[in-house]
Amino acid sequence: MLLELFGVVALVLGSTASVNIEADANGAARTWTSMEKMSALAMSRATFLPVERAVSNWRWEAARSLDASPRSLADVIADDRLGTPRCVKLNNYWCVKRAGWAGEIAADSEGHVAFASASEGAVVAAMLLRRYYLVYNRRSAQAILSRWAPAKCGGVSAARGRGGAIRLGALTTRGIANTLRARWLASHRRGFAAPRLAQGSATLPAPKLRRSVVADRPVRLMAAPEIAVGMGEQNLPSRAPVRLAALEAPDLAPLLPGPSCVDETARIRQYALRAIEGVVASPDDDLQLFAADGTPLSSLSRLMQNMARVEIGPLAARLDLITAAIEAEARRDRETRAVAKTSGDPAR
Repeated sequence: MLLELFGVVALVLGSTASVNIEADANGAARTWTSMEKMSALAMSRATFLPVERAVSNWRWEAARSLDASPRSLADVIADDRLGTPRCVKLNNYWCVKRAGWAGEIAADSEGHVAFASASEGAVVAAMLLRRYYLVYNRRSAQAILSRWAPAKCGGVSAARGRGGAIRLGALTTRGIANTLRARWLASHRRGFAAPRLAQGSATLPAPKLRRSVVADRPVRLMAAPEIAVGMGEQNLPSRAPVRLAALEAPDLAPLLPGPSCVDETARIRQYALRAIEGVVASPDDDLQLFAADGTPLSSLSRLMQNMARVEIGPLAARLDLITAAIEAEARRDRETRAVAKTSGDPAR
Protein backbone atom coordinates (compact mmCIF):
# COMPACT_ATOMS: atom_id res chain seq x y z
CA MET A 1 0.00 0.00 0.00
CA LEU A 2 2.80 2.43 0.90
CA LEU A 3 4.71 1.73 -2.26
CA GLU A 4 1.59 2.12 -4.37
CA LEU A 5 0.88 5.45 -2.71
CA PHE A 6 4.41 6.65 -3.39
CA GLY A 7 4.00 5.62 -7.03
CA VAL A 8 0.74 7.55 -7.35
CA VAL A 9 2.24 10.70 -5.86
CA ALA A 10 5.20 10.47 -8.19
CA LEU A 11 2.89 10.12 -11.19
CA VAL A 12 0.65 12.99 -10.09
CA LEU A 13 3.53 15.34 -9.40
CA GLY A 14 5.06 14.50 -12.75
CA SER A 15 8.28 13.13 -11.31
CA THR A 16 10.84 12.08 -13.91
CA ALA A 17 12.59 9.80 -11.45
CA SER A 18 11.93 6.11 -11.86
CA VAL A 19 9.86 4.57 -9.05
CA ASN A 20 11.09 1.20 -7.90
CA ILE A 21 7.92 -0.66 -6.83
CA GLU A 22 10.09 -3.45 -5.42
CA ALA A 23 11.91 -1.17 -2.97
CA ASP A 24 13.06 -2.69 0.29
CA ALA A 25 11.16 -2.31 3.58
CA ASN A 26 13.56 0.27 4.98
CA GLY A 27 13.17 2.41 1.91
CA ALA A 28 9.39 2.11 2.15
CA ALA A 29 9.45 3.12 5.81
CA ARG A 30 11.58 6.17 5.06
CA THR A 31 9.27 7.05 2.18
CA TRP A 32 6.20 6.74 4.42
CA THR A 33 7.72 8.93 7.13
CA SER A 34 8.57 11.59 4.56
CA MET A 35 5.08 11.41 3.05
CA GLU A 36 3.44 11.73 6.47
CA LYS A 37 5.39 14.94 7.06
CA MET A 38 4.37 16.19 3.62
CA SER A 39 0.72 15.31 4.36
CA ALA A 40 0.74 17.24 7.65
CA LEU A 41 2.27 20.23 5.88
CA ALA A 42 -0.27 20.05 3.04
CA MET A 43 -3.18 19.87 5.50
CA SER A 44 -1.91 22.80 7.57
CA ARG A 45 -1.67 24.95 4.44
CA ALA A 46 -4.95 23.79 2.87
CA THR A 47 -6.98 26.64 1.40
CA PHE A 48 -10.21 26.81 -0.56
CA LEU A 49 -10.00 27.91 -4.19
CA PRO A 50 -13.44 29.37 -5.06
CA VAL A 51 -12.90 29.55 -8.82
CA GLU A 52 -11.84 25.93 -9.01
CA ARG A 53 -14.31 24.89 -6.27
CA ALA A 54 -11.52 22.84 -4.75
CA VAL A 55 -9.22 22.59 -1.76
CA SER A 56 -5.59 23.26 -2.63
CA ASN A 57 -4.38 19.84 -1.39
CA TRP A 58 -7.16 17.68 -2.89
CA ARG A 59 -4.80 15.83 -5.26
CA TRP A 60 -2.54 14.80 -2.39
CA GLU A 61 -5.51 13.70 -0.31
CA ALA A 62 -6.97 11.75 -3.23
CA ALA A 63 -3.69 9.93 -3.76
CA ARG A 64 -3.72 8.85 -0.09
CA SER A 65 -7.44 8.17 0.35
CA LEU A 66 -9.06 6.91 -2.84
CA ASP A 67 -9.31 3.25 -3.77
CA ALA A 68 -7.99 2.74 -7.31
CA SER A 69 -4.96 1.44 -9.16
CA PRO A 70 -1.96 3.81 -9.09
CA ARG A 71 -2.05 4.51 -12.83
CA SER A 72 -5.81 5.07 -13.13
CA LEU A 73 -5.87 7.20 -9.98
CA ALA A 74 -2.99 9.30 -11.25
CA ASP A 75 -4.77 9.80 -14.58
CA VAL A 76 -7.96 10.96 -12.87
CA ILE A 77 -6.48 13.41 -10.39
CA ALA A 78 -3.73 14.75 -12.64
CA ASP A 79 -6.03 15.58 -15.56
CA ASP A 80 -9.15 17.43 -14.42
CA ARG A 81 -10.57 17.24 -17.94
CA LEU A 82 -11.73 13.74 -17.10
CA GLY A 83 -14.38 15.23 -14.84
CA THR A 84 -13.21 14.64 -11.27
CA PRO A 85 -16.25 14.56 -8.93
CA ARG A 86 -16.56 17.88 -7.14
CA CYS A 87 -16.72 16.32 -3.66
CA VAL A 88 -13.34 14.68 -4.32
CA LYS A 89 -11.89 18.14 -4.89
CA LEU A 90 -13.47 19.26 -1.60
CA ASN A 91 -11.91 16.37 0.42
CA ASN A 92 -15.54 15.50 1.18
CA TYR A 93 -16.20 12.01 -0.19
CA TRP A 94 -19.69 11.83 1.36
CA CYS A 95 -20.76 15.32 0.17
CA VAL A 96 -21.60 16.54 3.68
CA LYS A 97 -23.28 19.95 3.92
CA ARG A 98 -21.80 22.76 6.03
CA ALA A 99 -22.65 23.04 9.73
CA GLY A 100 -19.48 24.32 11.41
CA TRP A 101 -17.73 20.93 11.43
CA ALA A 102 -14.18 20.36 12.66
CA GLY A 103 -11.87 20.72 9.69
CA GLU A 104 -14.37 22.82 7.71
CA ILE A 105 -12.53 25.61 5.93
CA ALA A 106 -15.19 26.76 3.45
CA ALA A 107 -18.15 25.56 1.38
CA ASP A 108 -19.17 25.75 -2.26
CA SER A 109 -22.21 27.61 -3.58
CA GLU A 110 -24.49 24.65 -2.78
CA GLY A 111 -23.26 24.25 0.80
CA HIS A 112 -20.95 21.26 0.34
CA VAL A 113 -18.12 21.46 2.86
CA ALA A 114 -14.50 21.92 1.88
CA PHE A 115 -12.46 19.96 4.44
CA ALA A 116 -8.77 20.48 5.16
CA SER A 117 -8.25 16.71 4.78
CA ALA A 118 -10.16 13.66 3.60
CA SER A 119 -9.83 12.07 7.04
CA GLU A 120 -11.73 14.95 8.66
CA GLY A 121 -14.48 14.58 6.09
CA ALA A 122 -14.71 10.85 6.85
CA VAL A 123 -14.93 11.46 10.61
CA VAL A 124 -17.79 13.91 10.12
CA ALA A 125 -19.64 11.39 7.91
CA ALA A 126 -19.30 8.73 10.62
CA MET A 127 -20.49 11.24 13.23
CA LEU A 128 -23.55 12.12 11.15
CA LEU A 129 -24.50 8.48 10.68
CA ARG A 130 -24.25 7.95 14.45
CA ARG A 131 -26.52 10.95 15.00
CA TYR A 132 -29.08 9.82 12.43
CA TYR A 133 -29.18 6.28 13.81
CA LEU A 134 -29.08 6.86 17.57
CA VAL A 135 -30.46 10.39 18.04
CA TYR A 136 -32.92 10.80 15.17
CA ASN A 137 -33.87 7.09 15.27
CA ARG A 138 -33.45 6.70 11.52
CA ARG A 139 -32.53 3.04 11.33
CA SER A 140 -32.99 2.15 7.64
CA ALA A 141 -31.16 3.30 4.53
CA GLN A 142 -34.36 4.81 3.17
CA ALA A 143 -34.90 6.85 6.33
CA ILE A 144 -31.27 8.01 6.55
CA LEU A 145 -30.86 8.95 2.89
CA SER A 146 -34.19 10.77 2.78
CA ARG A 147 -32.49 13.25 5.13
CA TRP A 148 -28.91 12.86 3.87
CA ALA A 149 -29.84 13.57 0.23
CA PRO A 150 -33.40 14.99 0.44
CA ALA A 151 -35.70 15.48 -2.52
CA LYS A 152 -35.28 18.84 -4.24
CA CYS A 153 -38.83 19.05 -5.60
CA GLY A 154 -41.92 20.56 -3.99
CA GLY A 155 -41.97 24.16 -5.30
CA VAL A 156 -45.64 24.94 -5.92
CA SER A 157 -46.74 21.51 -4.77
CA ALA A 158 -45.30 22.33 -1.32
CA ALA A 159 -47.68 25.28 -1.18
CA ARG A 160 -50.77 23.16 -1.83
CA GLY A 161 -53.36 22.51 0.80
CA ARG A 162 -55.89 19.73 1.15
CA GLY A 163 -57.40 18.51 -2.08
CA GLY A 164 -54.49 19.89 -4.12
CA ALA A 165 -55.58 23.54 -3.85
CA ILE A 166 -52.81 26.10 -3.74
CA ARG A 167 -52.45 28.05 -0.50
CA LEU A 168 -51.96 31.63 -1.67
CA GLY A 169 -50.43 32.61 1.65
CA ALA A 170 -47.56 30.19 0.99
CA LEU A 171 -47.09 31.58 -2.51
CA THR A 172 -46.94 35.08 -1.08
CA THR A 173 -43.76 34.31 0.85
CA ARG A 174 -42.30 31.47 -1.23
CA GLY A 175 -43.22 32.36 -4.78
CA ILE A 176 -43.57 29.93 -7.64
CA ALA A 177 -40.95 27.10 -7.55
CA ASN A 178 -39.69 28.38 -4.17
CA THR A 179 -36.48 29.78 -5.69
CA LEU A 180 -34.60 32.65 -4.07
CA ARG A 181 -35.63 35.08 -6.81
CA ALA A 182 -39.26 33.93 -6.69
CA ARG A 183 -39.40 34.39 -2.92
CA TRP A 184 -37.94 37.89 -3.20
CA LEU A 185 -40.35 38.92 -5.94
CA ALA A 186 -43.31 37.42 -4.10
CA SER A 187 -42.52 39.34 -0.93
CA HIS A 188 -41.67 42.67 -2.60
CA ARG A 189 -44.07 43.05 -5.54
CA ARG A 190 -47.00 45.37 -4.88
CA GLY A 191 -50.40 43.80 -4.86
CA PHE A 192 -49.15 40.19 -4.43
CA ALA A 193 -50.79 39.29 -1.17
CA ALA A 194 -52.99 36.44 -0.06
CA PRO A 195 -56.68 37.39 -0.02
CA ARG A 196 -58.35 36.99 3.35
CA LEU A 197 -61.71 35.44 4.06
CA ALA A 198 -64.35 37.90 5.17
CA GLN A 199 -65.84 37.20 8.59
CA GLY A 200 -68.63 34.66 8.23
CA SER A 201 -67.74 33.94 4.59
CA ALA A 202 -66.64 30.51 3.34
CA THR A 203 -65.32 31.64 -0.04
CA LEU A 204 -62.58 33.98 -1.15
CA PRO A 205 -63.64 37.37 -2.52
CA ALA A 206 -63.03 38.14 -6.16
CA PRO A 207 -59.58 39.67 -6.63
CA LYS A 208 -59.46 43.42 -7.18
CA LEU A 209 -57.96 44.56 -10.45
CA ARG A 210 -55.38 47.34 -10.32
CA ARG A 211 -55.34 49.95 -13.01
CA SER A 212 -52.04 51.12 -14.43
CA VAL A 213 -50.87 54.55 -13.31
CA VAL A 214 -49.31 55.11 -16.74
CA ALA A 215 -51.51 57.21 -19.03
CA ASP A 216 -53.05 55.15 -21.82
CA ARG A 217 -52.13 57.20 -24.88
CA PRO A 218 -52.58 55.54 -28.27
CA VAL A 219 -49.41 55.47 -30.32
CA ARG A 220 -49.89 56.25 -34.00
CA LEU A 221 -48.00 53.80 -36.17
CA MET A 222 -46.78 54.32 -39.69
CA ALA A 223 -49.65 53.75 -42.09
CA ALA A 224 -49.24 50.73 -44.32
CA PRO A 225 -49.24 51.58 -48.03
CA GLU A 226 -52.16 50.29 -50.04
CA ILE A 227 -50.88 48.07 -52.81
CA ALA A 228 -54.25 46.65 -53.81
CA VAL A 229 -57.86 47.46 -53.19
CA GLY A 230 -58.98 46.18 -49.78
CA MET A 231 -55.48 45.14 -48.64
CA GLY A 232 -54.38 48.29 -46.86
CA GLU A 233 -54.96 49.58 -43.34
CA GLN A 234 -58.58 49.28 -42.20
CA ASN A 235 -60.54 50.82 -39.35
CA LEU A 236 -61.32 47.80 -37.21
CA PRO A 237 -64.18 47.99 -34.69
CA SER A 238 -63.08 48.29 -31.09
CA ARG A 239 -63.34 45.14 -28.99
CA ALA A 240 -63.90 44.71 -25.29
CA PRO A 241 -60.87 43.41 -23.38
CA VAL A 242 -60.72 39.66 -23.00
CA ARG A 243 -61.20 38.44 -19.43
CA LEU A 244 -59.42 35.23 -18.42
CA ALA A 245 -61.61 33.25 -16.06
CA ALA A 246 -58.64 31.19 -14.83
CA LEU A 247 -56.93 34.31 -13.49
CA GLU A 248 -60.05 35.41 -11.64
CA ALA A 249 -60.66 32.05 -9.97
CA PRO A 250 -59.71 31.96 -6.27
CA ASP A 251 -58.10 28.56 -6.77
CA LEU A 252 -55.00 28.78 -8.97
CA ALA A 253 -54.53 25.00 -9.11
CA PRO A 254 -55.72 24.65 -12.74
CA LEU A 255 -53.24 27.35 -13.79
CA LEU A 256 -50.22 26.38 -11.69
CA PRO A 257 -49.83 22.60 -11.47
CA GLY A 258 -47.17 21.55 -8.98
CA PRO A 259 -44.07 19.68 -10.14
CA SER A 260 -43.92 15.92 -9.66
CA CYS A 261 -41.56 14.37 -7.11
CA VAL A 262 -41.52 10.97 -8.80
CA ASP A 263 -37.99 11.37 -10.16
CA GLU A 264 -36.58 12.50 -6.81
CA THR A 265 -38.28 9.65 -4.97
CA ALA A 266 -36.81 7.19 -7.46
CA ARG A 267 -33.35 8.75 -7.04
CA ILE A 268 -33.40 8.34 -3.26
CA ARG A 269 -34.67 4.78 -3.59
CA GLN A 270 -31.90 3.91 -6.04
CA TYR A 271 -29.33 5.47 -3.71
CA ALA A 272 -30.69 3.37 -0.84
CA LEU A 273 -30.53 0.18 -2.91
CA ARG A 274 -26.86 0.78 -3.69
CA ALA A 275 -26.07 1.75 -0.10
CA ILE A 276 -27.39 -1.52 1.37
CA GLU A 277 -25.35 -3.83 -0.87
CA GLY A 278 -23.80 -6.44 1.41
CA VAL A 279 -25.49 -4.95 4.48
CA VAL A 280 -29.22 -5.78 4.54
CA ALA A 281 -31.80 -7.09 2.09
CA SER A 282 -34.19 -4.12 1.90
CA PRO A 283 -33.81 -0.33 2.07
CA ASP A 284 -36.42 -0.38 4.84
CA ASP A 285 -34.55 -2.89 7.07
CA ASP A 286 -32.66 -1.87 10.19
CA LEU A 287 -29.03 -1.39 9.15
CA GLN A 288 -27.65 -2.46 12.54
CA LEU A 289 -25.00 0.28 12.46
CA PHE A 290 -24.49 0.62 16.23
CA ALA A 291 -24.98 -1.53 19.30
CA ALA A 292 -27.23 -0.41 22.14
CA ASP A 293 -24.25 1.15 23.96
CA GLY A 294 -23.22 3.13 20.86
CA THR A 295 -20.42 0.81 19.73
CA PRO A 296 -20.09 0.89 15.93
CA LEU A 297 -20.74 -2.43 14.18
CA SER A 298 -19.12 -3.83 11.04
CA SER A 299 -22.05 -2.81 8.84
CA LEU A 300 -21.15 0.87 9.37
CA SER A 301 -17.92 0.67 7.39
CA ARG A 302 -19.63 -1.20 4.56
CA LEU A 303 -22.42 1.36 4.41
CA MET A 304 -19.90 4.21 4.29
CA GLN A 305 -18.02 2.47 1.48
CA ASN A 306 -21.21 2.09 -0.55
CA MET A 307 -22.33 5.67 0.08
CA ALA A 308 -18.97 7.06 -1.04
CA ARG A 309 -19.22 5.04 -4.27
CA VAL A 310 -22.51 6.77 -4.97
CA GLU A 311 -21.38 10.28 -4.01
CA ILE A 312 -18.02 10.27 -5.82
CA GLY A 313 -18.55 7.49 -8.34
CA PRO A 314 -16.82 5.95 -10.20
CA LEU A 315 -14.18 6.50 -7.52
CA ALA A 316 -14.31 5.01 -3.99
CA ALA A 317 -12.88 5.72 -0.55
CA ARG A 318 -10.24 3.42 0.89
CA LEU A 319 -11.34 1.04 3.63
CA ASP A 320 -8.47 2.08 5.92
CA LEU A 321 -9.63 5.73 5.68
CA ILE A 322 -13.14 4.69 6.72
CA THR A 323 -11.95 2.37 9.50
CA ALA A 324 -9.71 5.07 11.00
CA ALA A 325 -12.57 7.60 10.84
CA ILE A 326 -14.99 5.24 12.61
CA GLU A 327 -12.43 4.56 15.34
CA ALA A 328 -11.78 8.28 15.79
CA GLU A 329 -15.50 9.02 16.03
CA ALA A 330 -16.03 6.16 18.53
CA ARG A 331 -13.18 7.51 20.65
CA ARG A 332 -14.69 11.00 20.55
CA ASP A 333 -18.08 9.61 21.59
CA ARG A 334 -16.57 7.70 24.53
CA GLU A 335 -14.75 10.80 25.72
CA THR A 336 -17.93 12.88 25.43
CA ARG A 337 -19.89 10.33 27.45
CA ALA A 338 -17.16 10.17 30.09
CA VAL A 339 -17.13 13.96 30.50
CA ALA A 340 -20.93 14.04 30.68
CA LYS A 341 -20.95 11.30 33.32
CA THR A 342 -18.33 13.08 35.41
CA SER A 343 -20.18 16.41 35.25
CA GLY A 344 -23.50 14.75 36.07
CA ASP A 345 -25.12 15.63 32.73
CA PRO A 346 -26.84 12.78 30.83
CA ALA A 347 -24.77 11.58 27.87
CA ARG A 348 -26.28 12.38 24.51
